[in-house]
Amino acid sequence: MTSLGDVIEYYQTPVSVKTPLDALKNIELPPNLHIQHEYHRFHPETDTMFGGISVFTKSSTIVTGLKYKKKYKGHVAKTSWP
Repeated sequence: MTSLGDVIEYYQTPVSVKTPLDALKNIELPPNLHIQHEYHRFHPETDTMFGGISVFTKSSTIVTGLKYKKKYKGHVAKTSWP
């Protein structure tokens, strides 16, 4: 930056604050590609299709983001050894 005009141009440059995943909502994707923006999380108390048993029996689904803490309930899996 060598002049006042450069400073003005710098601060007037538009900046996108969208995350890359949010930016993918607005573009046209190929027909063989689909992005699921509202995903489904497994919880043994609410998902009863297989009796509440997960394929990943030793994997927990812990929700860490503040945005989704109220929307998705976390689940801590039981371990088989201490």
